Amino acid sequence: MALDNIRHEVGMMLAEVNESLAEAERQLSRGTPSEKVKAAGELNFLRRQKETIEDRVKEVDDAPEGASESLFRWVKEEVFNLNLRMKSWIAGG
Repeated sequence: MALDNIRHEVGMMLAEVNESLAEAERQLSRGTPSEKVKAAGELNFLRRQKETIEDRVKEVDDAPEGASESLFRWVKEEVFNLNLRMKSWIAGG
C-alpha cells in the first residue's frame, strides 16, 4: 500500500469518526438520560480515536518521500489497527 493509499484510508477513517462524533453529540443533547450516558462514553472513545487518527495523518504527511520501509510498515499496521478498533466499536455499539 503506497503512502497515498494510506493517506486516503486514514482520511476515510477520520470522516467516519467525524460522522459518529456528530451523531453522539446529537444523542447527548437530545437523548433520554440513558442515551445521554451512552453518548458521553461514545464521545470520549471517539475523541481519542480522532486524536490518534489525526496524529497518524501528521506522521504520514511529515514522512519524507523516500520513507523507510519500517515507517511504511508501521503506518500500515497502525491504520489497520485503528480501522479494526473502529469496526469493532461500531459492531458492538
